[in-house]
Amino acid sequence: MNTVALERPDLGPAAHDARYWETFRSELIFYCFVRTFVSAIQLYRETRVFRGDTRVKLVWVHCPGSKLEHPLADWLLSKKIHLVPYEEATKGRRDLIITTSEWIDPIPFAPTPVVVIPHGLGFHKYVQDPVTLQYRLAGLARPEGLRTGQVTQVVTHPDQERQLAAACHDSVGRTALGGCSNFDLLRNSRGERAAYREALGVADDQRLVVISSTWGPESLFAQQFHLIDRLLAELPFELYKVVTFLHPGVWSFEGEDEILRRLSRHVQSGGLMVVPTTEGWHGTLVAGDLLISDNGSVTLHGAMMDIPLLLATFSEKVVPGTVMADLGQRATFIDLCGDLRQQIEDEIEQHDSTRADELVARMIARPGESGVLLRELCYSKVGQPVPNDELEVRTAPVPVPMPSAAHSFRFHFRFDADTTVVGDIYPAHFREKLGHAEERLLVEIGERDHRRYVNAAIIADPKTVAADLAETRLAGMIDKFVGCRMVAVASGGGFEILVRDERRFRVTYDSGTPIRVLAGACYEILVAQTELSGEFVVRTSLGDTKMTVTPL
Repeated sequence: MNTVALERPDLGPAAHDARYWETFRSELIFYCFVRTFVSAIQLYRETRVFRGDTRVKLVWVHCPGSKLEHPLADWLLSKKIHLVPYEEATKGRRDLIITTSEWIDPIPFAPTPVVVIPHGLGFHKYVQDPVTLQYRLAGLARPEGLRTGQVTQVVTHPDQERQLAAACHDSVGRTALGGCSNFDLLRNSRGERAAYREALGVADDQRLVVISSTWGPESLFAQQFHLIDRLLAELPFELYKVVTFLHPGVWSFEGEDEILRRLSRHVQSGGLMVVPTTEGWHGTLVAGDLLISDNGSVTLHGAMMDIPLLLATFSEKVVPGTVMADLGQRATFIDLCGDLRQQIEDEIEQHDSTRADELVARMIARPGESGVLLRELCYSKVGQPVPNDELEVRTAPVPVPMPSAAHSFRFHFRFDADTTVVGDIYPAHFREKLGHAEERLLVEIGERDHRRYVNAAIIADPKTVAADLAETRLAGMIDKFVGCRMVAVASGGGFEILVRDERRFRVTYDSGTPIRVLAGACYEILVAQTELSGEFVVRTSLGDTKMTVTPL
């Protein structure tokens, strides 16, 4: 099978005189219709079932008219695929049309059979036509194509046939049972969870909170964008990692620059990870300890994968009686007036693990068989046997988040016993909005906002220096940053501290706790008792660290 489509008026492999020019002869031409960015991503994934079949050539056709099409062409070009214009494609040879864009007009291509695969999971949302202002069922093919029998609508469960029949009588007898390639990919990838967490920088004893938003004015990002600020402000930085991915429709309409501009503070000052939506969301979801979401299909996928779930918002346009509507009634909604951390921990600990299998049974009749079912359907439409070779069982690629960092932190430690200090640190930019007056500021070398250095109680350099250079490095820091009371630098398997009154200490410890945490604890010990010497236990949300402080 060759994935070939040339942006040229003679249609390349679909041209009637292609046999004169082609090197690789094929019996079948399958048109791949794409209308939106998300449909292109999904259809590219679906067409992998034709790999290796030399009988087939794929010709990709751009069906214009959607506000959510950008950057469809550029993305497909990155996959070495060019697009044939819709108006030219009507002139070409074709044996089958495959699409994950339900709202294309198939009539100009009649009588070529059309297979419509939903790009989401199920039919659980009403969407408004921007021209007629009428609402339709998202995922359901146009009635005129169903009426003539040209179009076959793929469903993932027999219950959906009954739902579609009630919504559009023309769908009766025009459906075929398929699977869900996204869910199959998620299930196949469960054994790679450790690799995905490692790629996201999540340790075994840390928790990963995944934030997912669909597109549009009723989505999480539209309704509850400030929730990200609160999560970064209220979740201890060493225990929790926060990552987000957005529906391709958001990237399409808003553009990458606008998304990253709005999230720049969260990424650069809060450590928020942003995963590109085209490849990384499956692995990110598998890696997660908890999903915060809305009524997007990812919500169902996460729940079916038995991931603890909190809903931040839920659209009124969800179709009553659907599995999504039922999940919206059963899942826990975030109380924005309550303690976010406690709600997250309660949901993780009290999560109903029986819900996942029930949801799968109601949504997907034949899990694990999406590729097999799609091949059987497509080849039956063109009267050809299915290839003998078995389909590959693929796992999701490792997510590659955009670079993120946090270098300024608020901290406060208190004595819980004579030698035990307890506390946590939080990203300063977001924590400061909560108004904890007792908390102090620690800034790491690398902070790009130079105003932070002026107001810091501690300035720390996490980059390790040789033991014989530590004293010089500390002296240079205390002279440069005249507003701080303490500086710290990593050295020789521990770190050294210099106080502005010229006292210097060496700190060793028994774990991989960052020096920013232990330096904050040392500061509070000095404030509380003026002496800093001996063995201490530093207790954070992540656990206990034994720390030995020696005056130099």
